[in-house]
Amino acid sequence: MGRNIFVKLSKVLFACFDLLIVNIGILLAFRVKFGHNIPEYNWNSYESVWLGLSLVSLVVFYMFDLYSNWRRKSIYNLIYAIVLSVGTLSLFTMALTFWYRGFSFPRSVIVLSFLIQVVLFISIRSLVWWAAKRKYGRRRVLIIDEKREQAFLFAKKFLQHTTGWFVIHDVLEAERWKKMIHTIHEVDVVLLSPMLSREERAEILSYCSRYGKEVLLVPELFELFILDAEPQQIDDMLVLSVQPPGLSAAQLFLKRLFDIVASLALITLLSPAMLILFILVPATSRGPAIFKQERMGRNGKEYMIYKFRSMVQDAEKYTGPMLAVEKDSRITPLGHFIRATRLDEIPQLFNVLKGDMSLVGPRPERAFFIEQFSEMLPDYTYRMSVKPGITGMAQVMARYSTTAEDKLRFDLMYVRNYSLALDIKILLQTIRVVFQWGQSKGVQHSEEACHDEVLNQLGNYEAAAGRDTITREK
Repeated sequence: MGRNIFVKLSKVLFACFDLLIVNIGILLAFRVKFGHNIPEYNWNSYESVWLGLSLVSLVVFYMFDLYSNWRRKSIYNLIYAIVLSVGTLSLFTMALTFWYRGFSFPRSVIVLSFLIQVVLFISIRSLVWWAAKRKYGRRRVLIIDEKREQAFLFAKKFLQHTTGWFVIHDVLEAERWKKMIHTIHEVDVVLLSPMLSREERAEILSYCSRYGKEVLLVPELFELFILDAEPQQIDDMLVLSVQPPGLSAAQLFLKRLFDIVASLALITLLSPAMLILFILVPATSRGPAIFKQERMGRNGKEYMIYKFRSMVQDAEKYTGPMLAVEKDSRITPLGHFIRATRLDEIPQLFNVLKGDMSLVGPRPERAFFIEQFSEMLPDYTYRMSVKPGITGMAQVMARYSTTAEDKLRFDLMYVRNYSLALDIKILLQTIRVVFQWGQSKGVQHSEEACHDEVLNQLGNYEAAAGRDTITREK
């Protein structure tokens, strides 16, 4: 409980500092523009709206996820979020000067306040991030899995994570953890694979907690269903009420209303880009501008999805259905750009208007792949309890090359925690993803580079400990 109170208190303190920075930025902009002779009309205008503008800034910063725990996240993501959130606040301020005649800010003051606020926010938040990294970085990680080779897949995740937060100390097979129990005392963090039995996880978790070690659990899919479970009492027995996945009638209505209004606004805003791409796509490669393909929607209903064509015409004529891979030769030069910037997804706004899709939801998939994934992951079809989305939690939090199982975890998390505020947050964070082209890369062909790096780290630790050095399998 004490830890939760500390986390909430830190968020309140961040919010207070943010309000201070927003208003300091505006005041400094006035001073830079007018010196000590600020026009009374402009100053009175600021005094009349500063409180409302401050409250709007908190909402904007919350929607861009600035009040989540940024420890162990990328500094670049933080900077993107700051620039976009302050930019959105500046656009709101500019719109206010246009629609509310009693409010008058010179455009130069708005631009100056944007620049000052961005510098202040990035400086302070980066300093906090750096201090946290100094204190909590380079955590030594032990990975425990049923099989040693399977543990390398988890080790790869740590290597691909933001540099400096984790160092791979060792990997252990579950059957050996008691014999190598001293290893737990050498590390800071223990990751437990979902492949471990419930008894093994409970025993290791209990031991780690006793000695103050952080434990990272990769949840089994069914465990995600109890995240929002309601505690109830039946006689003297405590139970958790787990409702089936899906949205209530009120949530469906609100989500549909938001989809219609927002998609109409986006179509109007993006119509120039659509017109340009409608000309450029067929002009740069043979074939039509729009690509249509059958997908499966809510409850398995099939529909035709619309996208700007990013691959050569008839890309799967000789191969059959297959996912895009890194450096895929089927993708056109223009296709690389529109896939990276998500511009190829714009025509799906018309799918949203038709009711086949939602703005936010699980990624739309073909029946061919759904059948394959469902065989491996029996819970896969639960993601179809809501409409597929142009963007979604998995699209924002993961990469194109992320495994189906890991994406499913994000999809189920979304379904279980749906709210209109969550939809807006995901939409705004999608803007950040558009500028991070790396997340759109296809499935990688080779894991060899990461495998070698894991072996190198483990080899260094084993040599230092006097154990046998791992040799790479030929």
